Amino acid sequence: MPNDQIIYLDYNATTPLLAEAQEAMRRCERDCFGNASSRHAAGRRAWETVEQARAQVAQWAGAHADDVIFTSGATESNHLAILGRAEALVEQGRKAHSIRAAVSPVEHPCVKAAFNRLRSTGCRVEIIPVDVMGRVIADFFDDQKDFDIVSVMAANHETGVIQPIADIAALLDQERTFFHCDAAQWAGRFDGGLIDRGVSAVSLSAHKIYGPKGIGALLLRPGVEIKAQFMGAQEAGLRGGTVNTSGAVGFGTATEWMTAHQQEDRVKLSELKERLWTALSMAEIPIERTIPPEISLCNTLHLRTPGLRGERVVDGLDRAGVCCSSGPACASGASEPSPVLKAMGWDDEACWEGVRISLGHGLSEPDIDEAARRIVEWFKLNRVSIR
Repeated sequence: MPNDQIIYLDYNATTPLLAEAQEAMRRCERDCFGNASSRHAAGRRAWETVEQARAQVAQWAGAHADDVIFTSGATESNHLAILGRAEALVEQGRKAHSIRAAVSPVEHPCVKAAFNRLRSTGCRVEIIPVDVMGRVIADFFDDQKDFDIVSVMAANHETGVIQPIADIAALLDQERTFFHCDAAQWAGRFDGGLIDRGVSAVSLSAHKIYGPKGIGALLLRPGVEIKAQFMGAQEAGLRGGTVNTSGAVGFGTATEWMTAHQQEDRVKLSELKERLWTALSMAEIPIERTIPPEISLCNTLHLRTPGLRGERVVDGLDRAGVCCSSGPACASGASEPSPVLKAMGWDDEACWEGVRISLGHGLSEPDIDEAARRIVEWFKLNRVSIR
């Protein structure tokens, strides 16, 4: 590998677009340019294309095609699920102050924002405790069956820790509780879906699985009612606006690729992650692994760099040709320390010291070895300035 070639290790932020998805989208733009809501032949062709993509996403995600609502991405899906469910309850006659909700403190910022909105309307929002690894303590729900809305992500975007979703679902009242799960990072890393594990709604994003940006989905369990946040007749009246036909095609193509390759990809990524950690841990550099492999995503390695801010490490490694991050891309340049690490019990100074390395398809052993070499070299060159 040339020394000036960039090594991309930030797949949790976004993934490169598959060539197959790009080509499918190009053909769609050429041949299916009609509005999928139009009643003429060009519109019907676009509609059939969207429905084929919907079926592809459903099959991959362990759902039925009728359960798939296309959105602009996981952020919109999260808002549609959480705010849409609360509004449905109010429409059914519930007062906002009688709605009881719970959310984990390690959720993506967009989920926290949605619960802040619920709180502002008078809903009672409780924070679910997590342990030192950032895993939700499922026993919190042992004697609390009367929650109306609960949201816990399947796997953390920052640390890669996997949440005990099935254990939580088993403790909730399936008839009363709307259990939402942000699965943007989890999707493709495990077989099967979440709807059949007791989850009411699942948020997905195409660009986390080698699909295009600007398209995602909300999977909704049959019989669960939510209210649209964008009014319109599209997506069964739950998401107004002209359907992103080519985006849906790219999403569907990416899910087909994932169905065929994700199992072998998981094994390879896990091996590459451990190869990288072995190389880094053997070097005399100030890093600590924060999450053990048995409870983290196969592709995510979260590190602490004691005495050195994660953002500084990320900037330095970027100049060395290694792309990684200190947290979610949407929080880049944040003025507050990581709320995820804070919830795990880290002190304020330590919360600035996290670095996230996330791997993906296309990386090879030589890539990982070269990345390790560059990372070790950067630390050794900058050791004199470490407090």
